[in-house]
Amino acid sequence: MEPLTTPLSSLSLVADSDQAFTLRVTLARLATRTLDVQYYIWDDDTTGKLLIYRVLEAARRGVKVRMLLDHANQLGRDVKWAALDAHPNIEVRLFNPFHGRFKHFHQWLYHAPLLNHRMHNKAWIADGERCLVGGRNISDHYFGVNPASNFRDLDWFASGPIVADTRDAFDAYWHSDLAMPLKTLRRYRPERAEQIWMWLSHWRSTLKKYPYIFPQHEGFFRDYLAKQELLCEHAPAVLLFDSPEKASGAKLSMMGDQLARLLDRDDHREFLLEASYFIPGEDFVAALSRLKQRGGRAAVLTNSLATNDIIAAHAGYAPYRESLIRGGVELHELQPHARAMKRQIRLLRGRSMASLHTKAMVLDRREIFIGSFNMDPRSLHLNTEMGYYVVSETLGKQVAEFIEEGLSPVNSYRLELEERKIRWGGVDEQGIPVLLKHEPGATRLRRAFAAFLSILPISRFF
Repeated sequence: MEPLTTPLSSLSLVADSDQAFTLRVTLARLATRTLDVQYYIWDDDTTGKLLIYRVLEAARRGVKVRMLLDHANQLGRDVKWAALDAHPNIEVRLFNPFHGRFKHFHQWLYHAPLLNHRMHNKAWIADGERCLVGGRNISDHYFGVNPASNFRDLDWFASGPIVADTRDAFDAYWHSDLAMPLKTLRRYRPERAEQIWMWLSHWRSTLKKYPYIFPQHEGFFRDYLAKQELLCEHAPAVLLFDSPEKASGAKLSMMGDQLARLLDRDDHREFLLEASYFIPGEDFVAALSRLKQRGGRAAVLTNSLATNDIIAAHAGYAPYRESLIRGGVELHELQPHARAMKRQIRLLRGRSMASLHTKAMVLDRREIFIGSFNMDPRSLHLNTEMGYYVVSETLGKQVAEFIEEGLSPVNSYRLELEERKIRWGGVDEQGIPVLLKHEPGATRLRRAFAAFLSILPISRFF
């Protein structure tokens, strides 16, 4: 699996929320020919509108823009996307769309096996030369500016041969039978896009509290891009991605098979994983246990019940905790007020809750995967996924340090067994060691609901 013969690409990690936002703006601002964006979620919040402004700004300069969005997360927003699609340099397509504006529930009820397959990919590609690929969707939650909760996440910034591969993958989805041009559902005259531009320009000029305000001249963005490229390492990199046909119900698990081959080797000595939705299954639990039996180390950071934004995902994960701990896995769950998140949060820093959205692993501090793939049945069997597998000791060390930071007792609870009961060890906000007997930070109602869901066959929808 190691890409020893792969041409070197230039890559760096994007961990900070302000860096993640500014790089997306920078790539859009400096694009001269094309801008291709592919996302599972693009919310209609402040961050979403600001990045739409940048997309439209690029189109007005003559850049050809293609936007591919999963339709499940855009229900009810067809009118807004159609207004953007009215610009002659922008085309919007919806992946695996729901047909009929007022029949979504009916369709889900009768076509769940097909509609439950979603496009989970995330990519931002400028001129086919530079891109961002990883875990972040487009929403305030992913850029540290949501007043209630914000995600810890990780992206790749890349240039070189890996970008051409990424654009080829985008093209495969773009030309898939499941990607429907929005114009087939709703069409506006070009004047509508100009009205959106005027509204966004006025709205943006009145924006006061958004923290990412920077100079608008081209020199600023060129300098920012140059500084980011100085952080890059040259390394062999391979794009792993599912065929879009997986979303048609085809029995494909390319991403899962590729990652399984990585993890099933006997030469690994250390495996570090940070995964927001972690439902390992018995085979993966056994694989991690075998690593420990060989004298190696396996450590996992995932969401706690208090930080998980999807209770059903936690319910699917919880039954595996005891076997993971007994197998020697260092199992950690994110704290709601993790100190590592403080530098990510830009609004109401003392009040926003932490949550985990990262999908990253590193083997022996040199083999890395970062992308959209969660370690759960949904990523394995239902959603399409993508990410980069990279071999680099320098980048491997950086990813390991990122995950180790999350594993520290000020950021996560380490799970232990005490007379067959799970306990959560960590430190409180005053730095005092604690050992808790119940799911930390979760209400009784939330605990009860998670326990109820854990007895249901929910894995078919995850």
